[in-house]
Amino acid sequence: MSFFRLLIRKKTFLTIIILLISGFICFFGVRGIILQKAITIIDGKLLDHQYFAHWDEVRFKGIKTIFIKGIHIESGSGDKEIDIDSVLVKIRVLPLMIKRLRIKKLDCRAVLIRYNDFDSLKQNVNSGAKDSINLFSKLSEIDLAGIAYKNIRRFFHYIPAKISFGIIEAKSSYAGNPTIISLNNFTLFQGQLFGFVNLTGNDSSVVIPLKGSLNKDNSIIELSLVTPDSVAFPLSILKDKYGITAGFDSLSFLFNMAQKSRNEVNIDGFINFTGFQLNGESLSAESIFINQFKSSFKIIIGHHQIEIDSSSVTYLNNIRLNPYVRLSVNKDPVIDFKLRPVTWPADDFFSSLPHGMFTSLTAIKTEGSLHYFLNLSVNLNNPDSLIFDTRLSGEDFKILEYGTDDYRILNDNFVYKAYERGQLAASFVVGPSNPDFVLFENISPFVRAAVMTSEDGSFFYHHGFNPGAFKESIATNIKEKRFARGGSTITMQLVKNAFLTRNKTIARKIEEALIVWIIENKKLVSKQRMYEVYLNIIEWGPGIYGIRQASKFYFDKEPNHLNLGESIFLASIVPHPKWYKYSFISNGILKPFYGNYFDRLTELMVRKEFISPSDTVSVKPGIRLTGPGSSVFENPDLFRMDSLYMEELDFIPVSNISD
Repeated sequence: MSFFRLLIRKKTFLTIIILLISGFICFFGVRGIILQKAITIIDGKLLDHQYFAHWDEVRFKGIKTIFIKGIHIESGSGDKEIDIDSVLVKIRVLPLMIKRLRIKKLDCRAVLIRYNDFDSLKQNVNSGAKDSINLFSKLSEIDLAGIAYKNIRRFFHYIPAKISFGIIEAKSSYAGNPTIISLNNFTLFQGQLFGFVNLTGNDSSVVIPLKGSLNKDNSIIELSLVTPDSVAFPLSILKDKYGITAGFDSLSFLFNMAQKSRNEVNIDGFINFTGFQLNGESLSAESIFINQFKSSFKIIIGHHQIEIDSSSVTYLNNIRLNPYVRLSVNKDPVIDFKLRPVTWPADDFFSSLPHGMFTSLTAIKTEGSLHYFLNLSVNLNNPDSLIFDTRLSGEDFKILEYGTDDYRILNDNFVYKAYERGQLAASFVVGPSNPDFVLFENISPFVRAAVMTSEDGSFFYHHGFNPGAFKESIATNIKEKRFARGGSTITMQLVKNAFLTRNKTIARKIEEALIVWIIENKKLVSKQRMYEVYLNIIEWGPGIYGIRQASKFYFDKEPNHLNLGESIFLASIVPHPKWYKYSFISNGILKPFYGNYFDRLTELMVRKEFISPSDTVSVKPGIRLTGPGSSVFENPDLFRMDSLYMEELDFIPVSNISD
């Protein structure tokens, strides 16, 4: 009995051996076919995206190692190229036998990526930015959670446990200046990442050590970079195209993507950096430096929405923020942005403002507390539904020491300096010692009423900000898809002129708002004095500053003698003082569009009781320049040519008039 059992066991063992040998024989017979089919599938997917591939050599080297030599991939337009040098890929045999390619180890000498026409990329980006509604419409057709789930799962499932790259290099050029970003000597082994990031451009180079970890089982990536020197990165594209340079001392981040399903993907993590430097004329006139920034976040991706959860916390130096952002890309795309109510020690707040971003507030010393919150929500298909509410308040707030500027100088004689394109255009004293200075009561009430109605009708009643006007400004800009309307109050314009550069930067707008809040909250300057200074320093024409120069230049009159029609004309040119001549067909005959502005402004001035109905009797929108400004009409041919050139600017900002 035992003999037969032994015989059966031997036969079973032999059968298994025979089957394994047969399987391996079949595998060796068909593995080349399977490999070629895999390459055909890859080529097909590249063709679907208008890319063409050429493989110099692909073959098996040993039982489970694939040797690839010379892969060239090129876009249909020829502007993008990828060259991959020799690659050794160690695969798992059993998955390949059922036509599934699973990579166990990857060794690659070099991957070189070239983008030969960066300008075309810019055109594509700009054209997309001009039609954001169309972009959101396309996104509404995509299952964002499904795509994120599939790609995250694929990445952690297919990435080899062992990876080694000699170099991965991406090169792009703009205006003949190349930018090269490369990852050198990169390895992934036992979940640990190592390598060196090399940034090259503008005849210099920076090498940044990279280290981190990758946990395939828990879908976690962590990376850190520490620069050896605090230098701006040599990225020619940023500098030459956008005028921006940037750098940092250290950067680290972590993404945890373990919580995911086809219906919702949660990404938890953090990002920290120190010694961040940013230079750019569009951002700030000086170099921006942030000592420390850190943020822990939770990103939630649904079928048609992306959300930064309100549990996210961000620190900018010592300033704590709790942001909430939600982008819904349904048929009606909605953007929600909130900063939850927060309280800061006042001195912590001002000392934490990025160095170089705020010039006037530098070194200000305060005490007390500040409270702030922001709520913004807009349906991009219905901008008029915009919800906008932001408030900054102080508790026991005091200024112990002013910074670069003492805002109380507006109460006394001071020297005002006007700049154009960063160059000093004019300098004069604001006060009685200047013969062009005009006291508030000596300025025609028609001028005071017209300018205030046009620029900021509720100036004497608000605290430096007009939320309604600002809300309308945002809605208009969304509808126009450009910055078509501003929301500045007279206080904001005064602060901009008196204390800040004229450069239109993000930093300047934030600093402007903070200075306005300080002046209004602490009542440093009376409303009447602010308006008096404003009318005496603003530009009213090319090189014409203050109301006395304006009244003399256009009408050869003293400011207290200006009539209603003349005052309305002066109010109309405040937003664009150098364009005054484009309001006329000829001297005395204004272009038709001016009539709408005239009627609208007159109606509002009466409604607000700035003027009486009797003041408007026999007043028509016809203005004859009787001062030196009329000389512009002495050369009709030149004026006609300029008018044609400026045809797109033929408008008076009726929508800006404060209701």
